[in-house]
Amino acid sequence: MGKYEFWKDWKRKTKLEESAIESIKIARKLILAELPKEQIVAIYAKGSFVRREMNEKSDVDTTTIVKESRYLKNLKVLEEKYLHEYKPQIQFSGYSLWELKHNKRVLSGKKLRASPSRMVQHLKHYKLLYGKQLRKEEFHQGPPKGHLRGMVFAFKNIFLPGYKEKKFGFSEVAKQVFWLVENEQIWKGKNPPYHWKKLAKSIKDKNHIIHDALRLRLNPTKDKAERKEFIRKLKVYLSELEKLVKE
Repeated sequence: MGKYEFWKDWKRKTKLEESAIESIKIARKLILAELPKEQIVAIYAKGSFVRREMNEKSDVDTTTIVKESRYLKNLKVLEEKYLHEYKPQIQFSGYSLWELKHNKRVLSGKKLRASPSRMVQHLKHYKLLYGKQLRKEEFHQGPPKGHLRGMVFAFKNIFLPGYKEKKFGFSEVAKQVFWLVENEQIWKGKNPPYHWKKLAKSIKDKNHIIHDALRLRLNPTKDKAERKEFIRKLKVYLSELEKLVKE
């Protein structure tokens, strides 16, 4: 199994991307040292680093696929130990082959993880760091309506209550809106781009919440009134989506 460095094809890397490359190399080294190599199927990079949409608050996200579920706890140990050791920070997440095939999560993994089928849904957009490239056809993909229903549930039962209790920051909630909108577009039979600016551009309705989310992503605000209005609009949007998934 070889190591892959997809960023070598990038031109005009920013200083932040150069720092992220160092973090991603460290992440791969730590994963290979912490887990038995025979258990590692693949290590992927994902998120804003892959999309080249990083900002100063962005993390470097990794997803490791292991053969046996019990080794997911090793990734949890890595995140607890090294999350704040490097800048950009490194996120260590992962799934087992069993989880991907059955679309079920085991308890030994990271507590807050997307459903395995959502990971499979994005697999083609992830960049391989080590191991072999997986094909989504090999795993449980789940129906678009199920993904959208799951995102609506997560917002109403995890993200919004967590924001109210100050477990999640405003920027974290706004970031999740992009994934919510992506699932809405897929459910509508479209093929949305895996790029937040392009996703917003693809939606012509200027009143759609995606445009508010992008504006707040590019120009973060601490204005309480503006944040309150965004959350209000988000709740209205969620109610509309909830009606769609119940039809």
